[in-house]
Amino acid sequence: MIMVHFADGKESEKTLRIVLIGKTGNGKSSSGNSILGRAAFKSDFGQDATTKCCQKEHSIVNSCRVEVVDTPGLFDRSMSNQEIYEEMVKCISLLAPGPHVFLVVLGINRFTPEENETVNLIMTGFGKDAQKYIIVLFTMGKYKCDRSCKKLISDCGNRYHVFNNDDESKRQQQVNELIQKIDALVEENGGSCYTNKDLTEAEAAIQRKVETLLKEREEEFEREKQEMEDKHKQEMQEIQQRMEKEREETERVRREKDNERRQMEENLQQNFDLKSQEVRDKMEKERQEWEEERKNMRSNTKRIKIGGRGSRNN
Repeated sequence: MIMVHFADGKESEKTLRIVLIGKTGNGKSSSGNSILGRAAFKSDFGQDATTKCCQKEHSIVNSCRVEVVDTPGLFDRSMSNQEIYEEMVKCISLLAPGPHVFLVVLGINRFTPEENETVNLIMTGFGKDAQKYIIVLFTMGKYKCDRSCKKLISDCGNRYHVFNNDDESKRQQQVNELIQKIDALVEENGGSCYTNKDLTEAEAAIQRKVETLLKEREEEFEREKQEMEDKHKQEMQEIQQRMEKEREETERVRREKDNERRQMEENLQQNFDLKSQEVRDKMEKERQEWEEERKNMRSNTKRIKIGGRGSRNN
């Protein structure tokens, strides 16, 4: 839902179109009220004051029509990045033909790593050319800047302004100085504003980047898939080699066992044959001895018979 409200008053020919971008709680809506000189936006300091959709307001400031769009707070955990981006893109159509400036609202005393990425987020959503239209607006407290803060300002062409939304006595002076800086930025950009064409080109660039990332991811997936297949193939080869080696080892052990068994059988057979031969030789020897003894006995018996007959004849 987009809320559009108009203040009473005559419109002038000169118009400045401003987009407020920043984290909830940095004084984004309060800065919009200071610029317009009225309580146009609900202050973003309350717990329930988070901007959920783009809101457009306008006023006449120093005879100039100033149109301001407040966007959802960056890094708002109650909204997805896609929802925040879609609402931010609406500011282009609300401020047709386009905004002259993106005011990046940062709290001096609340500079965080997330806020340090704000400019990159804007360029991611709106393209690199959006950087030419950025002014950093610091709020809350005295101006003090660390190295990260200085780099952010440098990335934005050293364009920045400081607001104290609590000091009503200096409000008009602060607004006048900001308007002067915006006028200087518009002149620096040749009087142009950020347009739908820029957004279309940015979206096309994002689409190309997404396609490139998808292609890289697909190539990475194919590479990982190939690596997994190669690894699986190698593991299977190693398993097969290991199984073949184990099979060969088993076969070798089996052959050794067979050889040992045959050798034992041969040794047993040889021992048996040897023992058998020894027994046969012994039996043959005993047989021969017995035959010899028997012959001797026969010879003795013969002699005894012959001797007996001779004695009788005498």
